[in-house]
Amino acid sequence: MEQTQVKYGSYRWVVLVLFMFQVILTQFLWLNFAPIQPTIEKLLNITDFQFVLLLSVFNLSNLLFSLPVGAILDSKGFKFTVGVGSVIMAVAVLLRLRSDSYAWILAGQIGIAIAQPFIVNSGAKLASVWFNKNEEALANGFASMAMFLGMIAALVITPIIIQHMDLFHIIAIYDGVTVAGSILFLLFAKDNPSISTTVKKEEQVYHPIQAYKELFKIKDMIMLALIMFIGVGFFNGITNWLDKLLGPQGFSEEQSGIIVGILIAGGIVGAIVIPILSDLVKRRKPFLIVGTIAAGVFMYPLMHTRSYTTAIVLAAILGFLVISLLPIIFQMSIEIVGERLTGSATGMLWVFGATGAIITIYSIEAIANITSNFRDGIWVFMGMFLIAFLLSLLLKETYGRNNNKGTVKQ
Repeated sequence: MEQTQVKYGSYRWVVLVLFMFQVILTQFLWLNFAPIQPTIEKLLNITDFQFVLLLSVFNLSNLLFSLPVGAILDSKGFKFTVGVGSVIMAVAVLLRLRSDSYAWILAGQIGIAIAQPFIVNSGAKLASVWFNKNEEALANGFASMAMFLGMIAALVITPIIIQHMDLFHIIAIYDGVTVAGSILFLLFAKDNPSISTTVKKEEQVYHPIQAYKELFKIKDMIMLALIMFIGVGFFNGITNWLDKLLGPQGFSEEQSGIIVGILIAGGIVGAIVIPILSDLVKRRKPFLIVGTIAAGVFMYPLMHTRSYTTAIVLAAILGFLVISLLPIIFQMSIEIVGERLTGSATGMLWVFGATGAIITIYSIEAIANITSNFRDGIWVFMGMFLIAFLLSLLLKETYGRNNNKGTVKQ
């Protein structure tokens, strides 16, 4: 078959930045109300359950839409999929301008939650079609870093700005930035022109049901998905319940919030450093093994120390070694299935991740209700880490698999 050389021009960095901004916005809008829960509940006269619903719809959306979005990614491409998400998000945020109505704000959050997988789940596809083999892991790292940047921005900015303006003007500013970001993406982002014509021919014969059947038959993909289940479950569990887990050690809610921020900040640094190191040593598997070991080694003392400084150091190490494994997992999926099914593989991973998040959050709460002690939830984490460690040992090294970058068949 005829081969066409694939080119990776400098415009790939423009596309990556535009994409990262959209990812930052999705995560920001997910958590923008989280740090001001008492204020929101008072202004809207809502219960704790109603407030939690504003956040939990995002995990539910990931669970429901990740597989279909993966199919769209592999059949329609990166630009189309993220473009759809950007349009949905831009329209949804406008619903929140009725800032005195819980129903309208919830409707807006649901719309943003639907848009999120269209955008966030597209990072691995972007890396596979716009970046060469030696840059894929780094591109995945930047995409993952954008997720964590959006989270930290929401947790830091909103509590500050709420002291200086009312809820309507805060939402109006956030929504204006979101609409502008979506317009910029739609205007300037594009698919890699050197592969667009050949990929379109392949997209026409893509069969999503058959693709997912194939993925669920790949042993390494199943193990990687289970590790994603554990990793995302851990992240959501610890960020959701850390104040209650650390409370018995004498930490205040403010200190617990800072520790969560340090955890995420460690992940931001690691999301860039770990993929670079992985490419340098040409290995993925050792980083998964080290990360799963580190999770158990550093999580246990974090749950028992009474030193605020020690807790901060432990959280930073956890974030750097564990949370930063997200881009490695995405990169391994590319290397297992090839760029043709990258979107479907990512969708599969996020379905497992969203399921892990929901199950972990409610499992810890259920254990606390039975034992009257949230600290018993640590054993959920420790059991998860042990399973993740065993799975990482069983995984085969993926570096160098499907190493056919540079040409596209036509």
